[in-house]
Amino acid sequence: MRRRFAAVSAFVLAFGVFVSGAGATAPNSDAGSYEFHLEAPNVAMAPNGDTFAVTGMGAFSIHPKSAGGGGSWTHTFAGGGSASGTWTATGLVAFQPYGCGVVFGTPIPPNFCGGRLVLDVTLSTPGGSVPAQLTIYCVIGAPPASAAEGIRLVIPGVINFNKVVEGENVYIQE
Repeated sequence: MRRRFAAVSAFVLAFGVFVSGAGATAPNSDAGSYEFHLEAPNVAMAPNGDTFAVTGMGAFSIHPKSAGGGGSWTHTFAGGGSASGTWTATGLVAFQPYGCGVVFGTPIPPNFCGGRLVLDVTLSTPGGSVPAQLTIYCVIGAPPASAAEGIRLVIPGVINFNKVVEGENVYIQE
């Protein structure tokens, strides 16, 4: 979490954006559009010890639901070796906002937001395309106590990377 705070602080300082008094917003069902940024590898682990890391960026909107974007992924096998490829967002499943403009009590730009974003994605692999579901967690705002920064990924009927290991991402409200 300290790393996340440091990264957001560095971003704010790098662009000279200073905001005072910004508070988190309450979850709602209003229409909205966001960019998502996973610049550093976000890593999840499966029960067998395999890990899955993703980076990427894109955009999504709620009411009406839509999502686009993508990035790269690496699957590291617990027994050794790895595979990699690209992923593409194919649809928005859900978005639960945590709020905007504050991280760990410190004001940040009011359009930097957090939440739980669930996307349908397609993984491009050497063996072809594979459907999966990617959940991205960003702890900006007022997340539940159980929230952790990072991802989870489910490849139905194949493997479930259900433990958040690490992550660093942000949603930027347009």
